[in-house]
Amino acid sequence: MPSNTTAQDESGDRIPRWAATAGHQTFGQRLTAMGARLFGSATDPDKGEATPSWQVRQHVLRDYHGTNLAAARTVSEELVRAGFNTGDVPYGYRARRVRVTPVGRQPRWRTRLLIEPVEASTVRMIFVWRGEDRLSTTEIRRRLAASRYPAPLDPETGEPGVWTVAIVRAILRNPKYLGRQVWGRTQHGKPTPRADWVWSEVWVHPPLVTAEEFAVADRRSWGVPASAGANDLSAKALPPDQRRAA
Repeated sequence: MPSNTTAQDESGDRIPRWAATAGHQTFGQRLTAMGARLFGSATDPDKGEATPSWQVRQHVLRDYHGTNLAAARTVSEELVRAGFNTGDVPYGYRARRVRVTPVGRQPRWRTRLLIEPVEASTVRMIFVWRGEDRLSTTEIRRRLAASRYPAPLDPETGEPGVWTVAIVRAILRNPKYLGRQVWGRTQHGKPTPRADWVWSEVWVHPPLVTAEEFAVADRRSWGVPASAGANDLSAKALPPDQRRAA
């Protein structure tokens, strides 16, 4: 896109001119502003301007959506590999905002993870109950509620929530407790193969459990027989680079 078709938003970021004025232009005008030539269009008899057909609009929107998804994935992968948190902050940690300045771009705020001591101790206890005591997630939830361990904060209100089996299960399956950032565990709400996950290059926040503790506690989701040894389990819990060395 030519450089003279850009504007600045309130943060100083340069944005396409067509995006800045999108609310004042028709779909056809926005395409024309982006330099698109319209084929299969019809002329509006009242306004005398070319209007793309339904098929053309669907094709353009589908390509636009696909391009945006690919760009968002690239950005997310870059953030995770650099060790920044994406998505919700896991229970046991707190967000620390850091200011970074990418080469040739405006400064940005990113998120690192810091330990929250009381919650971190609760996470470790959950893994002990699961891995060593072989308790079910239902029993773990009952113990947490009965002993009044601090429940995760409600994301909507910021107030303490309540312990549920789903929360316990999510904690036991979250590989961020290994000290590495990870992204891409699900796609469209469905689990993705572990080989496709994106990991940070190194440890980027303090781990709360070891690979062995994580693997043993999460045995059912790994699909590993109960007779499997700890070394077999821990190898599956590690990122690919560490798995080869294990």
